[in-house]
Amino acid sequence: MKIEGELWRAVARLVADTPIAIMATADGKGIPHAVWMNTVVSPDLEEVIAITLPDTVKATNLRANPHAEWSFSSPSRETLVYLSGPTEILSGEDAVRCWNSVPGKAFAYYSNAAGGESEDPADYAVIRTRVRKVVHSRTIGYRKTVLLDRDSPRSD
Repeated sequence: MKIEGELWRAVARLVADTPIAIMATADGKGIPHAVWMNTVVSPDLEEVIAITLPDTVKATNLRANPHAEWSFSSPSRETLVYLSGPTEILSGEDAVRCWNSVPGKAFAYYSNAAGGESEDPADYAVIRTRVRKVVHSRTIGYRKTVLLDRDSPRSD
């Protein structure tokens, strides 16, 4: 997506400076689950990439309900950015490409939980969210600005 304007640049900067975000998913019955995750976000905010173990609650939820929302926060918690969209567990070349984009895998929790021995992306759940909605939120005065919503009908 094209990042233009001061607010868009501020959103992109906050996300780039915040490698840890809260990922929210829901199971097939709508029961929510939220967890802190290390992320890699493309500079154009088109994709959010993360890695986990295949038997986690979040991976199970994504198989039943392939949608996630990511919450990125400024250190003061005064500014939040939400990125959401369809989310999938990748395989094949897509999984390898995304796996290779994630730094520090040897130190990650999922690597240690898996015994730290495997460097094969097929042994993990490589997650990709294709961002369809971007929301900027300021807690002071509770102001939300929807910067992008590809799923809302336009009133042109």
